[in-house]
Amino acid sequence: MAVHPVTDRIVDPADLLGQAFEHAWEELCSAFDVHTELPDLLELLDGADLGKPGETARQVFVNMLLEIMGCVSRFSPWYRQPARAYGLVQVKAGHSSKSRWGLAPEAVQKWQGCLDILAVVIRKNSGLIQAILYVDGLMTSDSGEEAEIVVSCRCLPPRRIQVRRSMLEQADIVCDACLHPFS
Repeated sequence: MAVHPVTDRIVDPADLLGQAFEHAWEELCSAFDVHTELPDLLELLDGADLGKPGETARQVFVNMLLEIMGCVSRFSPWYRQPARAYGLVQVKAGHSSKSRWGLAPEAVQKWQGCLDILAVVIRKNSGLIQAILYVDGLMTSDSGEEAEIVVSCRCLPPRRIQVRRSMLEQADIVCDACLHPFS
């Protein structure tokens, strides 16, 4: 009897997330004869509500299709096709007169497998996605124009730190000594 060593493989959630997005992107690129790189996560999640994984998956798909429409070659039969041919329709956004792009029912049916995979991955990794979006937002913000302020805690004497105003508005920064937020 041969003994096979058990390999403990730790799966990185960021890799799984990336693979799911890559898989959906490759499927769409193949269907519409487009050869381009996957857009940034910020672009793909534009307009998405991470609290609703199914809707987020559909919004990601809409954003992918919009990107693909802009990358279709002039010589492709898809070049002059309307948005509906790609599976996109205009839908009203709530009670307002504004509209946005959504997936047509036939597109939902056609891409249901990819949408289901994306929804599961988004649901399981929503915290990771939020962290990525937060860090990307911090890194891409124009810090040169933003004012910094000095804030203090409730320690005696108070500790003071210098932070960007937007950082203080986005999250409470808590003092490790008195456990009160800086303000």
